[in-house]
Amino acid sequence: MQEFEMEFADVWFAIPGSFQTASGCWIVRAGQNIAKPTYHIGPKVIEQTSFHWIVQGKVRVTSLDHTIELSEGDLFCLFPGRPYVYETMQTESSTSPLKMIWLAMEGKQLPLLTAEFGLTPHKYWLQGIVNNEVGEALRSVIGAISGTKKNMFLEQRALSDLFYKMNLQANRSAAKEKENWLAQVKDFFDLHYTEHIRVEDAANHFGYHRSHVYAAFLKKYGTSPQRYLAQKRLDKGAELLKTTSLSVTEIAYSLGYSELYAFTRAFTTYMGVSPRSYRG
Repeated sequence: MQEFEMEFADVWFAIPGSFQTASGCWIVRAGQNIAKPTYHIGPKVIEQTSFHWIVQGKVRVTSLDHTIELSEGDLFCLFPGRPYVYETMQTESSTSPLKMIWLAMEGKQLPLLTAEFGLTPHKYWLQGIVNNEVGEALRSVIGAISGTKKNMFLEQRALSDLFYKMNLQANRSAAKEKENWLAQVKDFFDLHYTEHIRVEDAANHFGYHRSHVYAAFLKKYGTSPQRYLAQKRLDKGAELLKTTSLSVTEIAYSLGYSELYAFTRAFTTYMGVSPRSYRG
């Protein structure tokens, strides 16, 4: 690798053949780097679509809309005509410097490619996209474009294989996320139950219809979301009555009840005794 001011890097420049330009998607530049602790690029605007895979370390990327921190296994995409800043999160004492592989690309199929992975100028990153298969495919692309004997068929085959394996990994991640969404809803309730949240709040947060959340939660956990939240509040109320000197009114308000009577009535129904009697 050649040493530069802020990194060690290899960069390869390509001139696409007619077969590649006809394919609708081709590489203009490719590179790999090891960042120095001073690594800071931008604000920078480029003319191509540029994919950056994070092989090691952490990077902070800032656009007009977001600042996102990404790490090993993630990807960010720079879209043409938009300013970006990206910088290492490495310190002088870090043992794992930032390493990336990037491909700057052109072609009419690129909007279709980025859309396939849900990448947009406003959501320009993917997390957990680089597994062993994708890493191997990345190395094959670099091997094809850095070889002394250029072969446009080999480059396009390696490029197609890379995005095919990324697509497989993205689908696996989406399936896993779908499987875990109810657990995330439950975690949401466990974290915010004292704020008197409703089922609608969780549904809106995770992008599902209220009735779908209700039915799925009831099926998986054997209780409705409302009852689960009510039990969480009342169990916490019982704990506070036994372990603190807070007044019943203070406990009621701390649990998200709008008035003392609502808490007292709910607690008495649930525990069989009033809050004051339960405290003893």
